[in-house]
Amino acid sequence: MSRTEFISHAAIRHLRRLGFPTSPLPQESDVQRELPDTAPGEAFASLVDFLTVEDLSTRIRRVEQRLEGAQLGNVDGLNGGMTDELLQAALLVRQHAGRVNDLIHAATIVRALPKILEPGERIVRRPSLASGNDPDRPFDLETDRRVAEFKTARWKGGDTMRKRLLVADLVGLVLKRGERRAELYVFGRLPLDFLRTSTSTVEWMLGRSAPNLRDAYEQRFGSAALTVSQFTAGPAADVVLRDLTEIIG
Repeated sequence: MSRTEFISHAAIRHLRRLGFPTSPLPQESDVQRELPDTAPGEAFASLVDFLTVEDLSTRIRRVEQRLEGAQLGNVDGLNGGMTDELLQAALLVRQHAGRVNDLIHAATIVRALPKILEPGERIVRRPSLASGNDPDRPFDLETDRRVAEFKTARWKGGDTMRKRLLVADLVGLVLKRGERRAELYVFGRLPLDFLRTSTSTVEWMLGRSAPNLRDAYEQRFGSAALTVSQFTAGPAADVVLRDLTEIIG
């Protein structure tokens, strides 16, 4: 079995477990079917092959250089492997790719639980494993001892929307946790450094949050122009901030 076939089989099995509709696993005789008619697993396998044979930025730069001065007669031969079939595969994978963030969020929490739960601690409400919170489940994790939120994005710098969402979760933990301890889990040091050093105001960070969260914040803290770092060191001082890379790698 070739590398492409192996990836295709594995991808299709995985997509089935996630609930994606797929065609039957391909046999050696039909692996070479046209990609527009293939299942998401086969499209994914095709993309993996394309993206791992050569660095994409390097390939694109080379194609750009070759296309300079090209004409109708020779332009199609300078595509660098970017065929109609590859484009269809990429479009098909993108159609299903929205579920990946939910998978990462869910798997992160599931794999972290055996490492963070204490002896005798009990999960008292169905966890919110998918990205985004159900109004009836305000926290990703609720036990008889703690409430916790998990932010599974890996920051790259900038990350304005991720910063807003992080601050909203921190504020939510402070406002809604009750008597239980609160914890906020992130990937890497950048989110933690942001919470501890940012001079942006919490009010500005909550500008796109749900109105009920903004109203609750205003009722609790009034017009105090707290910066993110002041809020983290003050009202949120006892919220435990944890780096997931130290827990699950």
